[in-house]
Amino acid sequence: MNNAEHTIKLRVDAFVNDLSDLIRQSALEAVSDALKKGGVAPAAPVARRPGRPAKVVEAPVAAKPAAKVGRPAKAASSASSAAAAKRRAGEKRSPVLLAQVTDQVGNHIKSNPGQGVEQIAKALSTTTKELTLPIRKLLGDKKITSKGQKRATRYFPK
Repeated sequence: MNNAEHTIKLRVDAFVNDLSDLIRQSALEAVSDALKKGGVAPAAPVARRPGRPAKVVEAPVAAKPAAKVGRPAKAASSASSAAAAKRRAGEKRSPVLLAQVTDQVGNHIKSNPGQGVEQIAKALSTTTKELTLPIRKLLGDKKITSKGQKRATRYFPK
C-alpha cells in the first residue's frame, strides 16, 4: 500500500500543478485582452475632497456704508442679519462684520438705555444669539454696564 499511496500523491501533485498553471495562464490572457481592448483604463488618482472649506471673506458687506444720513436704523441692521443668514452653522463672523454689529448694539444701547437683549434684537432685526458676543465685547471694554440676571438683564451706556 505504501507504493500505491505514493503514486496517488504524485498524481494529485501533478494535477494541482497543471491546474495552477492553467489558472495563471487564463488570468494573464484575460488581463492582456482587457488592456488591448481598452476596457480597463490605467488607475487614475482619485480626486480628494478638501477637509475644511476655505474661509469666506465678506468684503462686499463690509464695503457698504453702515448707515446713511436719513436712513432708518432697521435698514442698516438688515445687512448684518442678511449676512448672518448666509453663514453656515458654526462658521465664525468676520472681524469687520462683528465690529459693525458691536457698533450698532453700542449705539442702540446709548440711544435706548435699559433695554434687554430681546428688545435690542427685535429693534436691530436679528436674533439674541447673534448679539451675545457683541454684548460681551461691549461689557468687557466697559462701554456698557448691565443690571439684573438672566432674562431680566438690562443694559446701560457708561
